Amino acid sequence: MTELTPISNIKPKMKFEGKVTRVELAGARVDIGAEREAFLHISELQPGRLVVTRVADVLKEGDVITVWAKQVKPQDGVVLLTRIEPPALEWGDLQRGLRLTGKIVKVEDFGAFVDIGAPKDGLVPVSAMAKTRVDKPSDLVKEGDEVTVWITKSSKKENRIGLSLVEPPAVDWADLKVGQIFNGKVTRVENFGAFVDIGAEREGMVHVSEMETGYVSRPSDVVKVGQEIEVRVIEINPKKRQIKLTMKPDMAEVHAAEEETANHEVVLTPMQLAFEAARQQSQPAAPVKSTKPTVKRDDSEDIFARTIQQHRATNG
Repeated sequence: MTELTPISNIKPKMKFEGKVTRVELAGARVDIGAEREAFLHISELQPGRLVVTRVADVLKEGDVITVWAKQVKPQDGVVLLTRIEPPALEWGDLQRGLRLTGKIVKVEDFGAFVDIGAPKDGLVPVSAMAKTRVDKPSDLVKEGDEVTVWITKSSKKENRIGLSLVEPPAVDWADLKVGQIFNGKVTRVENFGAFVDIGAEREGMVHVSEMETGYVSRPSDVVKVGQEIEVRVIEINPKKRQIKLTMKPDMAEVHAAEEETANHEVVLTPMQLAFEAARQQSQPAAPVKSTKPTVKRDDSEDIFARTIQQHRATNG
């Protein structure tokens, strides 16, 4: 006798080969080898856009069908099924920049829809199909083509997935912030400054006045093409696609570090100051020749007494 699967062990998206045991108006009962028969609703009978009006038109008792668990309620002993293969990716998986392989399912004048195994098809707008201008998406792709795409945006609330056939830059405009520090590579040196690749859509520019704290007459005296340098973002203009950089240190951080160092200097208490003053008064005028000076008990008591006197005199 085949051992039945406890319903508590069944999870959503699990795949089964089940046998239809009863056809009803609202759906069908299916034996998937669980403790109880599962239920396949009429709305989950047919993949795609086809609408089923009668279950008997699609299924009959004894049919063996492929189904997936859609919802499981162990406390009620209920398993709801679907014949529509669940997406491999959920909304939470669709992070910007994620690289995926998909299939073109529809081509329009404004772009192409791609099945990426998500809750819905993603759209590659015509502007994101190539680095150069594309007049008609159909000139580049057709239905059935397998393509590599990158996610540019996703919104469960808006039920939209944006894709691109062009690999996006490592640093998005939305992620750029003034004060960010990057290790970039010098790509071009001009008389007015140098251009640096920081992984963004556009190279950033370090003006000659931002290369060193002192005067720089020629940028080529400071940097060379191919050199990797540390730069800091000082201005961003997404509208003009401009990124301004500096090689100078952040003086606010320098001053903060200096203040932090100053705050960590040892501050003596009044008693400690009095002890130091008494100790200095007790030292002999001439240097002691012994390499291992010692303080006698009487001297220690004398210093202690002087400390008390000094502390009282200082603090009233």
